[in-house]
Amino acid sequence: MTKKHTTRRGHIRYQIDDPDFPDGIWGGEDWIITRHGDGSRTLRSHCVLNDQDGLIRDVVLSVDGAFHPHDVFVRLTKNDKFYGSTWYLFTDETAEYQGYTVERGRITETVPISRDIRGFGTHALMSDAWLAARFDYTKGPGDQTFRDNLLTSTDHRGATGPDFQPIEVSTLRFHGIETVTVQAGTFECYHMSFAATLRDHPFYEFWITTDGDFIYVKSTVAEPYNWSFELTELHEEQTK
Repeated sequence: MTKKHTTRRGHIRYQIDDPDFPDGIWGGEDWIITRHGDGSRTLRSHCVLNDQDGLIRDVVLSVDGAFHPHDVFVRLTKNDKFYGSTWYLFTDETAEYQGYTVERGRITETVPISRDIRGFGTHALMSDAWLAARFDYTKGPGDQTFRDNLLTSTDHRGATGPDFQPIEVSTLRFHGIETVTVQAGTFECYHMSFAATLRDHPFYEFWITTDGDFIYVKSTVAEPYNWSFELTELHEEQTK
């Protein structure tokens, strides 16, 4: 019997230009994507940031065939201690969560949303790539603005919550299609950036595959962070 789902897995290396990290390695993200026969996808990301308070983020994000979020789980560990764990559910009209965080204790909330919400920001890099999945690339290079989006945290490292943090307006810029070579291989990519950033976030540009899975290939975040990220491994699982 042939499986209807396919699986891809990879690793993104977190890099930083900082004397505290002489090898330039700041952390990393191991991820797995399962694409189901109906076009829906589930992402599992394990993210490790080896600075300040030692952050570990575990994310399970499921989307439908149009990359509208369906259900999500996010767990944070800081300084090797539990910090927060929250489960989310999305419909065409509402988004809700239930969880527990060190900051707020037991939490629950339901908010109205519109179907054209572009995604849900969990701070996993593969999740960032899926924020750009709802961009209309048929219009060519330029800006597109999305309204009433949600994040788990407005901290630039995603180190708070996880809960709901609303973003009234966010703008993505499509620069064009480029061929990009990284350690994991050579890929045709959409070159993207955030034209309007949250809470004075430094300039953030990224490259994602054009193959329909929107794989995160590389990115840079400007000063004062001096971060860069690169896909170093990509593995394809056989469909049988």
